[in-house]
Amino acid sequence: MDEPQEIRVDVVNGREFLADEVSISHSPVRFVVDFKSVSPRMDMASQPPRMIIRHNVILLEPHFAKDLLSVLKDNISKYESHFGEIRKPEALQRHEKESARAGSPPKDVRQDYFG
Repeated sequence: MDEPQEIRVDVVNGREFLADEVSISHSPVRFVVDFKSVSPRMDMASQPPRMIIRHNVILLEPHFAKDLLSVLKDNISKYESHFGEIRKPEALQRHEKESARAGSPPKDVRQDYFG
């Protein structure tokens, strides 16, 4: 019987960031999930102001995307049973209501950083 062979495993960790936007698309063979973080930069030396966008793209096979949805639903249910219902922040709800009353789609609130 052969002796077990030692296998070296190198782990390359990604950099974590707070995603404030996500887009999802699909093809016949995969789902594409793009998590984005949008940060304004207001440097007096750099004109005009700029936005920095970081993103991480995850490619999923369709059956795995469905499994992810199931796990996410389960975790949200557990979170809400422990911490209470997840709701949008009140300021965002007000913004959406005001936009609806004005008859216009809600403005992208990230633009408010620049006035």
